[in-house]
Amino acid sequence: MTKKTLVFIANGSEEIEAVTTIDVLRRAEIEVDVVSIEKNGHESVKCSRNVRILPDKSIDDIKNNQYDCVVIPGGNDGSKAMAANAEVGQILTKHYQDGKIVAAICAGPRALLSHKIGIDHKHTITCYPTVRKEFTDGEPYKLDTPDHAVCHSTHTIKGAEEKEHHLVTSQGPGTSMVFALKLIELLKGKDEATKVKDGLLV
Repeated sequence: MTKKTLVFIANGSEEIEAVTTIDVLRRAEIEVDVVSIEKNGHESVKCSRNVRILPDKSIDDIKNNQYDCVVIPGGNDGSKAMAANAEVGQILTKHYQDGKIVAAICAGPRALLSHKIGIDHKHTITCYPTVRKEFTDGEPYKLDTPDHAVCHSTHTIKGAEEKEHHLVTSQGPGTSMVFALKLIELLKGKDEATKVKDGLLV
């Protein structure tokens, strides 16, 4: 079955992080929906360095869709917009509760905090260095050491039906390639991630 990923974008999103993630996942034949959270959701968004990205869909188009992974790129203004958007919060919460991968890079983790994603599960996260001050270590997330480019944190709930919850976070534009490769590994396995990595000469 084809794996599906949702990548949110907004005015002010970090274009390297958004485009790298979209591109690398598609190289692994993962279906990616690039979704604008803006009111004019079918028009291009203006990213943090004035690069324009045309979304595939608006947030209204995908409210009831189920994905295997949801991604929040960084960018100061874009991540703040996602942190303030209730519909983004609902989608993140649903996918997290359903055991899907919720991923954020750079300033993107501020949306995880704003929408209280996995706050009761003692997750470890990372983010852009200057954004770390927005988090209190251990409350509700533990901050990973700065030398880790990507952090994959899981929480398992045992019961009649065991469920595993995933947060994947990364530090910034320069770590977006390994961030995307980690998502491929989780979605399609190490062999596929290695195949894409080798093809990219990473």
